Amino acid sequence: MKIGYFISHFPYADGLNESDYHKKYAHGGTEIAAYNLAINMAKKHEVDVFTTSMTSKDSVDTLGNIKIYRYGTILKIASANLTSGILYKPLNHEVDIAHAQYNTPYSDYSALRYAKKKEVPFVVTYHNDAPESGGIFIRNWANKLYNKTLLKRVLNGADIIIATSKSYIDESMILGDYKDKIKVIPNGINLKEFENTLSKSECRSRLDLPLNKKIILFLGNIVEYKGPHILLKALKLVKNHVDDVYLVFAGRGKMQEELIEMVEKLGIEKNVCFKGYVEDELKPLYYKAADIFCLPSITTAEAFGIVNLEAMACETPIVSTKLGGIPDVVEDNKSGLLAQPNDEESLAEKLIYLLENEDVAKKMGYYGKQKVKEYSWDRIATKTENIYKKLNPNN
Repeated sequence: MKIGYFISHFPYADGLNESDYHKKYAHGGTEIAAYNLAINMAKKHEVDVFTTSMTSKDSVDTLGNIKIYRYGTILKIASANLTSGILYKPLNHEVDIAHAQYNTPYSDYSALRYAKKKEVPFVVTYHNDAPESGGIFIRNWANKLYNKTLLKRVLNGADIIIATSKSYIDESMILGDYKDKIKVIPNGINLKEFENTLSKSECRSRLDLPLNKKIILFLGNIVEYKGPHILLKALKLVKNHVDDVYLVFAGRGKMQEELIEMVEKLGIEKNVCFKGYVEDELKPLYYKAADIFCLPSITTAEAFGIVNLEAMACETPIVSTKLGGIPDVVEDNKSGLLAQPNDEESLAEKLIYLLENEDVAKKMGYYGKQKVKEYSWDRIATKTENIYKKLNPNN
């Protein structure tokens, strides 16, 4: 079987370590999930990826059994690369399944057009709603128009819609109308990548982190919908109860300068550090170095939160928020605690509780490490492959 993945942005594997990569090309949970699904699916099938280019020129990359067709960007709105090429150039290639990975327009519409013209099954993985507020005017306007027009045509035309969590189906402003064709398959994790035999103190020493502090870790893109500013406000409250608390931001993003200013205004300079972009091989060390991992997201743009799985794989308890697909991954009072979104007092309360109750935190970390085994990419790829086989039984 030959599978075609349509996605607005697909990672450049050789460019992720560049300091300004995030400014050139979007790279978040959706892109990571699509990349890992393609890698695992290519172990059994041929895979073509149709996506945008970082530049104005077309290119073709090869990654093992995967061919990545990148079509030149003609316009960029906020972080979204737009290309006309993805609408018609994939028709020059033959695939047996058209599978769109949707979080931003309009590669999903390209997949719909392909499926109709080539008469092949059409699958959409719906990662999250495209937000209609909170960004620049032109992006908000474009998303609102797309949601009301082409996105509905895409979802109506899909044979199967994959949602990454049960709870997000009800929270989504779009998915409620399509429950009859939705299958839930979560995003996954490569468990072997998070195996780590170092102790917590050894991890801290290697990362130049304090040995005698209670460390809270935020790892990921430093963007507004993930709530890093709420975490800083909560930290100010936590510090009143836990004097030796220390917050580590590991990641990069457009909010970093704003957060640095916030740290100064809040007077918590001695309790916060910014580590910048973290290479994949160092992630397990950061998770294990932390006493708590915190993902304080504030909007349903956070439909899943792969970083929570990564923390669980490293036996680190979690404090996150009760929205989107997070409650499906982080079981409240089992693998972590869930705070109310956009509420620094609620977030601070949960952080303080775990910092002051190490035995509870340890039990939650252990539970999470057992639970995360259900999310291996091998299992996720097999579940997705089973959908392909039902839709296209002759391949």
